[in-house]
Formats: sequence, C-alpha cells, structure tokens
Amino acid sequence: MIELGELEKQHVEFTKRGVRVIVVSNDPVEMATMNQADFPHLIVVSDADQSMAKALGMIHPGAGEHRDDTNAPTILFVDGDGTVRDMAQPLRIINRLSPADVLATADKLWGAPQ
Repeated sequence: MIELGELEKQHVEFTKRGVRVIVVSNDPVEMATMNQADFPHLIVVSDADQSMAKALGMIHPGAGEHRDDTNAPTILFVDGDGTVRDMAQPLRIINRLSPADVLATADKLWGAPQ
C-alpha cells in the first residue's frame, strides 16, 4: 500500500497534467473498495480473477506470496484516444516506478504543465 499512498500524495501534480491514475489489483472487491476509500484520488479496480491482467499479458507466474501467479506491476501510459503511448514493467515484482518517474514520463509524452 506504500505505493498507493505515494501516488495519492502526488494527486495535485497528476491533476495539473490531466492524468488519471487507475490501479488494477488482484485483491477482492472488498479490499479494492477499502483502498478506494483510503486513496480517493486514485481509481481502484479489483481484478480478483486476473481476467484483465491475463488478457493484457501482465501476469508474473509464480511470483505471488504462495508461489501463485500474480499481477506484474505494470504502468500503461494511455492517451485520450485509448492508445498506449508507453509502458513500464519492471523485471522484479518488488520494483515500482516512483511517482516522480511517472510524472516525468507523462511530461515527456504530453509536455509539462504550463
């Protein structure tokens, strides 16, 4: 949850850029609902059956807590037309892009706010 808190802290910067942060988690709906309440500036979606992650090829086989398959931490940068403009997927499940890196990539793709 540390990552969600760090993203939430940057909500003003994301808003300046017109960026919406959507988090897809393999947690059950109840947990996603609690996370949504804790991080109101993010959009939290439950993918408990991993159907979205499987459809997008974003499963990290055997990397879960009990050696089960889990969602690979992935960031998609999607423009207003639905085109994926960039993607970040670390090789290790514990690695994540920092909010500063996410903002820098958004600035590179769409320009920094004026």
